[in-house]
Amino acid sequence: MILDPQRVQDITRNKTALIKTLAQLFLSELPDMIDSIELSLRQGDKKALSNAVHRLKSALGNFASSSYYQEVGALETRALELDATQWQTDWLTAKDKLDTLIIELKQMAGL
Repeated sequence: MILDPQRVQDITRNKTALIKTLAQLFLSELPDMIDSIELSLRQGDKKALSNAVHRLKSALGNFASSSYYQEVGALETRALELDATQWQTDWLTAKDKLDTLIIELKQMAGL
């Protein structure tokens, strides 16, 4: 599981309406976050890539398991260091998990 349901419940004090609102906000911003990451990658702008991943990581802090949060954090750091091919491979793995998080979050929020 990529979602940390206990964290979501703790942050929202298990208020269903707040869970739904936070989920909707995250899901509405997510496409732009992904686009920013992928544009920076295509342009080869490592600093912009690191910043774009940082934005995603910050948003994930409300929802993601500790291990997934750390995985995205490592992507942020490595954006400045790795060659684009290796980084993109790691990003695709993280993005697949992000798709799982979306499903889990929608289920939890009743969306």
